[in-house]
Amino acid sequence: MERVAAFLFAVALLGGAASVSAADDTIRTCALTKAFECTSEGGCREWSIREMALPRFFRIDLKARTITSLDKNVPRAPTIITAIDHPEGMIVLHGAEKRGWSMTLGEDTGTLTLSATDPEAGFVVFGSCLNPPD
Repeated sequence: MERVAAFLFAVALLGGAASVSAADDTIRTCALTKAFECTSEGGCREWSIREMALPRFFRIDLKARTITSLDKNVPRAPTIITAIDHPEGMIVLHGAEKRGWSMTLGEDTGTLTLSATDPEAGFVVFGSCLNPPD
């Protein structure tokens, strides 16, 4: 009887958690995997995420318009998203923090491409995000 009660309690908890997740489709948890820097004079070169001092893991909150580091080795203040566009199949985020940036998320694929530019260089970073459940 105790096992049945524990099972029912667990199902109730999981069901509640699933409905909370499904209700909030504005959160993405992401990881960065590859990064490149390009300059007009030096061409492009690959950097590690660590060398670029970027958080390996972060959370995007579309409702709050923030990007927050989840990487304890790279603590940062949240980045503000100044604009969000929704072309078909994508979410495109824009902002400025030390340089101008845009991030494109594949709505179905979870792929992520980030580009950031300043007057001297351009950066392209790739990664993936967990999409909310349907």
